[in-house]
Amino acid sequence: MKKHKLRVGYIGTSIASYYAGEYNQRPRAIAGLKQLAQELDFELVPLHDEVMTEAGSARAAAFFRERQVDFLLLQTAACSMGEQLLPLIQAAPRLGLWATPDPHQEGEIKIHSVVSMSHFAAILKRYLKYEDIPFKWFYGHVETVDFRDRFAVTVRALTAVKHIESARIGWIGNLSPGFHDMIFDERRLRSRLGIAVLPHELGELVRRAKGYDPQPVQAVVKEIKGAASEITVSEDSAFDRVTRLYLALRDLAAEHDYDALAMQCWSNIQSYYQVAPCMAYSWLGSEDGLAVACEGDVQGAASMYLLNVLTGREGSATLLDMTALDPQTNAMLMWHCGVSPRHFANDAGIKWVDHVTLGRKGADGPYGVAGDQIFAPQETTVSYIGDDGASLLVIRADIIEHEKKGFDGTRGWFAQFELNKKPVSLMDLINTLTVRGHEHHFAVGQGDVTDELMEFAAWKRLRLIEHIPQARYLQWEGVNV
Repeated sequence: MKKHKLRVGYIGTSIASYYAGEYNQRPRAIAGLKQLAQELDFELVPLHDEVMTEAGSARAAAFFRERQVDFLLLQTAACSMGEQLLPLIQAAPRLGLWATPDPHQEGEIKIHSVVSMSHFAAILKRYLKYEDIPFKWFYGHVETVDFRDRFAVTVRALTAVKHIESARIGWIGNLSPGFHDMIFDERRLRSRLGIAVLPHELGELVRRAKGYDPQPVQAVVKEIKGAASEITVSEDSAFDRVTRLYLALRDLAAEHDYDALAMQCWSNIQSYYQVAPCMAYSWLGSEDGLAVACEGDVQGAASMYLLNVLTGREGSATLLDMTALDPQTNAMLMWHCGVSPRHFANDAGIKWVDHVTLGRKGADGPYGVAGDQIFAPQETTVSYIGDDGASLLVIRADIIEHEKKGFDGTRGWFAQFELNKKPVSLMDLINTLTVRGHEHHFAVGQGDVTDELMEFAAWKRLRLIEHIPQARYLQWEGVNV
C-alpha cells in the first residue's frame, strides 16, 4: 500500500504581556511533537518563531502554505488576540486549536491559554460561520496521555483523508447483474472524496491472464496450495486459471498504480474463462494487502481501502453480506462465497473449494477456486462509504465463537454491536440498515478504528447512518437515505 504521509504544521501564538517564552511553551511543544511524529509516522513542519502580531501570523500563513501542510496545529502558547487567528485560517485546509494549562492555578496569571483557544473557536463558529472552517480542539501539554491519545486519532484520521483524496480504484467489468443498489455516480464520488475510478473490460483481464508463461504460474499455484488446510476442488486445472487471474489483477494494479480493485466476478467471467475468481481476491488480500471488492462494488472497494489505511495491517479488509440472524445469541452471520483473506481464519485455516453457488446446478459447473473458512474470534470494524461518497457506516463488533458453523464460504458470527460508538441491539441494527435501505455489502477490517472513522466522517462532512429503533409499525416518514 502506498504511503501518503500527513504533513502537520505547528505554530504558537501569544502576546508580549504573557509568559510563553519564560515557560518554554513553544520549545516544549515542538520537542514533544517531534517525538510523536516518529511514533505516529507524520511529517512535522514547526514554526519556531514567536508570533505576537497579525503581521507575524500573515508571514506564518505564507510559510505553511508554501510547505503545503495538511493540518495546522495552532497552540495558544499564551493569551492571543483574535487578529492573530484570521490570517492562519488560510494556512492549511484543516485546523487544530490547542490550549495548555497555566503553571499555577492561583496568584498572577501567566499563560491564559484556555481562554484564547475558546476565543478562537468562537471566532471560527460565529464571526466566520459562513466559511464553515473545520477544526478540532486539544488540551494538555504535549507529553500528557489526554493530548497524545486525542491527537493520535486525528493523525490517523487525516492520514486516511489524505489517502482517500488521492485514491485510484480499478473497476473491471462493471457491476454484477441486478446490483442496482450499488449503482453510483463516479462524478460525485470524485467530487466529494477525490476517488478516481478507472474502467477496464473483463476481456482485457482475461487476455492478460492467458499470457503468462506456465512455469511462474505453477510456482504460485504451489504456494497457494501449500497455504491451505484442505483442498477439495473438483478440477485441478482451475488452480491454473484462477492463479493467472491473481497475477493479472496484481500486475494490473501495479501498472496503473491502483489502491484497490472492484471486479465483476459473475456472470460474464464464467463464460469467458470458466473460473470463479474468489481465490484470487483472497490471495491478493492476504499476501499483497490489496483490497478487491467482488461483484464490481466500487464503493465497497473504497471502504475496504479506507479500513486498510486506518488499521495499518499488512493484510486487507474483506467484503461481506448480512446472511443469517440468531436472535437467541444476538448474533449475525456475515458471509461471502469465498473471497476473504486467510488472516481472518480460525485455527482450522482456509480450505480451497469449489464455489459454493456458481455452477452447482448447471452442466458447466462447478467452478473453482474459492475459500472456505470460519473467522477467528476478534474485534472488528464494519464500515461502508455509501450514497456516492456522502454517507459512512460506522460499526464496531466482535466475531464470536458459535455452535453453528455457518454457511460454507468465508464467514463469521458477529455480535456486541456498536453503531456510531453507541451500543445497539441486533434487531435495532437490522432495522436501521433495512429501513434506510443501506447498500447490502459491508467492509470488515480487523481491530477497532471507529474513533478514526467518526473523525474521518467529520472532516469530510459525511453523513453517519443514524440509529432507528425497531418498532411494530411502518417506519418511513422522515427517514432519508
